[in-house]
Amino acid sequence: MPFFSYKAIDSAGVPVKDEGEFPSLEGLFETLGARGLVLVDYRRRYIKWSSFAGGKVKRTLMAEFFRNLALLVRGGISLRQAIDDMARSPGIKTLRHVLVDVLRRLDGGQLLSSAMEANRRHFSGLLITLVSIGEETGNLDRMLDDAAAHLERIEEIVSNTKKALLYPSFVLTAMAGALAFWMIYVLPQILKLFKDMGIKDLPLATRILIKTVEIFNRWWPAAILVPVVAVIFYIIAAKNERMKYLWDLSWLRSPLIGDVLKSSQLAFFFEYMAVLTSAGINFVKGLEFMEASVTNQVLKKGIGGIRADITAGESIFESFSRVDFFEPFVLRMISAGEQTGGLPDQLALLAKHYRSKVNKFIDTMSKVIEPIIIVFAGLIFLIIALGLLGPIYDIITRLH
Repeated sequence: MPFFSYKAIDSAGVPVKDEGEFPSLEGLFETLGARGLVLVDYRRRYIKWSSFAGGKVKRTLMAEFFRNLALLVRGGISLRQAIDDMARSPGIKTLRHVLVDVLRRLDGGQLLSSAMEANRRHFSGLLITLVSIGEETGNLDRMLDDAAAHLERIEEIVSNTKKALLYPSFVLTAMAGALAFWMIYVLPQILKLFKDMGIKDLPLATRILIKTVEIFNRWWPAAILVPVVAVIFYIIAAKNERMKYLWDLSWLRSPLIGDVLKSSQLAFFFEYMAVLTSAGINFVKGLEFMEASVTNQVLKKGIGGIRADITAGESIFESFSRVDFFEPFVLRMISAGEQTGGLPDQLALLAKHYRSKVNKFIDTMSKVIEPIIIVFAGLIFLIIALGLLGPIYDIITRLH
């Protein structure tokens, strides 16, 4: 489809500059006319520069869009006019090109859900489903509000998970950098001084320190290969389901970080399932959505097994019981929800529980890691201190 950049003016004479895909020049005229704009100048583009400068729309911006759209629709503003007003708003550059395409498709007679489906890169399957249900039931404003709330909760889960993992990553990187600086630049100079002074019968701690520094200075370039190999392994694993599964499993079994990642994945899973079941989506259909959306291969495999068991006639509780990923209290809540018909509410409670758990990890991560780091750093510098103080004491003794 041809891509045009254009300049137009609105009814108040305010210039409007934008770009987008249109079926033809006539289609550009018609679209702008429907928006109350008069085309002043245009240029056909063969390279979409916006695709390089844009990127994926931020989740927070998308949540704000759905929230404002729900407010405008509830206030009696037509859907097309509401989207057009937001497309003109400042501060939504990455979303504007998407909205222009949505408007063009609405003008062509498509529903909002169909226009979103054509922009699947920016709108997830769950958002499209919620909008489709709103269109079918006449409750579009409520579904748009639900979509905004869902995006905000997912953003909370993702951002809090990153915060929980950021502190240990920063501390370990800083410690590794400081230790490398000592091993490469500081200690070799001091230990060389001891050798040049002809000190014999060095203490055991000093001999261990000298040997450690020699080994480190000989092999430290190999240490750079560790993150390089890890990145290469991750890239290969991303293209191989079996290796990706082992990669995800190893992280889930790691201390502290594994707990954060598992709680984050479960919060994500139950949040999605709560929204889908509350909207009236069949539970098996919701699991299909989740199986396509989840990135953790361990959870993805578990969801596939649950879906297969339910399709074969097993109860939801029995299907979940066969997956080790879920804790016993989760199974009890699912069983209660299945028996009472309140499964969406139970799923929402589980999502809230795991979101709260991730938040607690943020608060306690520093308290848990700091003692470990202090002990580890203390042992390292104790060895360094013992290795240096022995020869220094020997020098002072000789001087006296």
